[in-house]
Amino acid sequence: MKAFVLSLELGAGVPLTSQLLYSAGSTDDTRQALMHIVHRFPDAPLLGLSFSLGANVLTRYVAEEGDRCLLRSACVLACPWDMKFNGDRLNAAILGRHLWSKGMGRNMQALIKQHKDILLSNPDSPTYKVTRRVLSMRNPALNELDNVFTAVIGGTSPPFPFEDAASYYTWASSHKCLDKIRIPFLTINASDDPVVKQVPEECSNGLVVLGLTQGGGHLGWFQSDDSFDVRWTTKPLLEWLRMSGDYLLGDHERMKSSLYVADDGFLRDAKNPRLGCKVLEVKENSLIDGNAGQQQVFRGQFL
Repeated sequence: MKAFVLSLELGAGVPLTSQLLYSAGSTDDTRQALMHIVHRFPDAPLLGLSFSLGANVLTRYVAEEGDRCLLRSACVLACPWDMKFNGDRLNAAILGRHLWSKGMGRNMQALIKQHKDILLSNPDSPTYKVTRRVLSMRNPALNELDNVFTAVIGGTSPPFPFEDAASYYTWASSHKCLDKIRIPFLTINASDDPVVKQVPEECSNGLVVLGLTQGGGHLGWFQSDDSFDVRWTTKPLLEWLRMSGDYLLGDHERMKSSLYVADDGFLRDAKNPRLGCKVLEVKENSLIDGNAGQQQVFRGQFL
């Protein structure tokens, strides 16, 4: 049985189906996706791979699950780690604020505009009010947008809403989670990353490997001898995933055994009954292509 790799990249062309967008610290989407995958492919080794903000989410998920994690191992690239510290450093620099922070802010504002119909579908909801505010903002930096939008409606229950973006960043950060990880876990950051200025320098958890390259920017790592067609990270990532999938033993039967299909057709976890997922029939020509390219999106890794 070939390994199944879960790749986590937020905002990657998937349509919004509710008034809840996402946050850097919310892990239930990942948790429910893995519930479905392990139910459908019970014998496949599950491996995790994630990038940037998605790396922060996957790190938190793995740490929260601990011994019950359904992944055999995981890799994260360019994780933002201490989001408050790195956000403050980014906004303190002229280039960081006006190029990177405002570029990412425009990306998120464009994402909100793309889904404004559903975000504005209920005039009585908190989402409606903050979405209207976001749509009226001109060239917002990411922290300004998070202050108005994500910190308020990034979740539907405590700890949301937060007082401000700084409080939200402190809660969502993943740098304090490494000691709770119970699977082999590879991290790679670049020392010249303009977005992530501070990364964990050491970790007492023997299952965590911290990798730091001299160059690479934010998700760059291009190999100059290949006309920028190949990233250096491809080889070590594939080696790690192959090693994890082919040679590491993983017995998750005790975790899988808690999954069951309820009378309403939802797949549920007896140990986490508040969650559930269900496969729905889709109309012809209505399949979601999450790998489709996004137009007019700031892609800083190419700078």
